[in-house]
Amino acid sequence: MDLEAFIIMMRSATVNLGGLIVYRFISENEPIKEETFTHDQASDKNNLPVSLNLRKQFNIKQSTDEYLVITSCIKTGNTLVFTDFLNDRLIISNSDGTDIHHIPLSYKPWCITEIDSNTVAVSCRYDRTILIIDISTRSITSTLKTSGYCEGISYNDNNLYVVIDNSIIHVMDLTGKVIRTIPLPSNDIRDITVDRDRLVCIDKTSIYCCSLDGKVIWQFEMDEFQDLTCVTTDNEGNVYVTDEETHTVIVVSDDGKHHRDSY
Repeated sequence: MDLEAFIIMMRSATVNLGGLIVYRFISENEPIKEETFTHDQASDKNNLPVSLNLRKQFNIKQSTDEYLVITSCIKTGNTLVFTDFLNDRLIISNSDGTDIHHIPLSYKPWCITEIDSNTVAVSCRYDRTILIIDISTRSITSTLKTSGYCEGISYNDNNLYVVIDNSIIHVMDLTGKVIRTIPLPSNDIRDITVDRDRLVCIDKTSIYCCSLDGKVIWQFEMDEFQDLTCVTTDNEGNVYVTDEETHTVIVVSDDGKHHRDSY
């Protein structure tokens, strides 16, 4: 996922009122603007971002009485795509929120991953279904059935990596054929991302970096983070995780040895 604009959904436990906050993480070589919140510089020798600043905040609600439950989002090019679980739809927006439209679905969307600039895959957790959707034509091109509840989803090297029943990953092609199964280090995995021949997954309290056969390379956890929700990585291999309870983004280095958190 492109982290030029890292998207953080600040949501309550039950209902998202449509607020979207977009942050851009700043590298140590980039000048910091006045509004930037600067953090501890102690680990500048690694590739962790030094600070972040608020680029833009806008509302994706189209009426004051509209309620949303946003469970996942991606940025593809200049397009933002959100899964609206409550209203059985995708919300498509340009990068400044001035052009918003919807793709209605027959299932409740949960997580989303980019296949290419026009195509996304959406897991519909309780329906045990994955939808392949062309966002340019706003049409569903394929419907794949899974053997269990499907939650986190990631696309890599022509395959989908899908969390099944929170405890295993099914690696499948775009026809839905399961190629292999990967064991997971927890029975409560919420989200995954696959990148650079490794997979990173989270449960409520821990971040796991694993090889593509499921072997744990490193594990990160801190007592103050008890509600981890979404995970992504950047081009340096840094891992970004949101904690819903504290409205925090935790950034962990590629080797799992360093971290920062930003409120």
